[in-house]
Amino acid sequence: MPNRLTSRASKNKRFTGKKTASALSDFSVAIVEPEFGINLGYLARTAANFGMRKLLVVSKRKLGEKNFSEAALFAAHGRHLIEELEYVLSIESLKRKFKVLIGTTAIEARRRSNLTRRTLSPEECARMVFKRLVNGEGRKSGACFVFGRDTTGLTNEELRGCDYSLTIRTLSDYNTLNVSHAAAIIFYAFASAAARAVSERESSTSERPLTSSRKERERTVSLFLQLAQDSEIQSFKLDLLRESLERMLNRSDPSLRELYLLMGLASRAGSKIRRLSVSSS
Repeated sequence: MPNRLTSRASKNKRFTGKKTASALSDFSVAIVEPEFGINLGYLARTAANFGMRKLLVVSKRKLGEKNFSEAALFAAHGRHLIEELEYVLSIESLKRKFKVLIGTTAIEARRRSNLTRRTLSPEECARMVFKRLVNGEGRKSGACFVFGRDTTGLTNEELRGCDYSLTIRTLSDYNTLNVSHAAAIIFYAFASAAARAVSERESSTSERPLTSSRKERERTVSLFLQLAQDSEIQSFKLDLLRESLERMLNRSDPSLRELYLLMGLASRAGSKIRRLSVSSS
């Protein structure tokens, strides 16, 4: 039986989760088409534990009254995230709102050719994301964790829309965690990485090169795809080439200078191929 004084104090002192900054204050959380209010509630509670201030639902339909009430009930001190829930229609909509999307999945690639399901561990992903945010894209630009459906997770297409993809490897035959349990592990890994990133930034005295944004990386990929077409690469390989380039650029986190050099190479090579093609015809 709960202690009455404790229960009454909890009701009177409502936690808003908005006053104290945390390592993940500028991160947001999104979940695609949640099916069960209890899972959404626990996800909100976990996000509030780590100081996150925004929860989004990717869906064309809003939550039903039953699921909304259940989510609010199980969110505990994260109830404010449910009450201020934001809806977006697609992963593309999320990409327009955030500079970095971090997709999550329990299903990894079984074949080497499956680039979409080649994922990072939470620790590896956290290091890459914070290097990118601290060095150039800035915490203001924001990053968002993307969790999939309760039963089927994220589709291949949705994962391709994310800048990074990660998996928690349980080293067992049962690799699928409940969304809130997975979220707790991932958020802890990122909170730990945030502290290290700030420490490294403060101890570094050397001038850091300007890092690239998603816009420059997309431009680079576009130029190399044009070069591939000019080189008469088979059309069915273009999607695979696009995904390979996007993943390489996201993982390597190139500087702006490095991307400009790559863009210049692709542009000049493409122009020369087109001139030669015209002169020989």
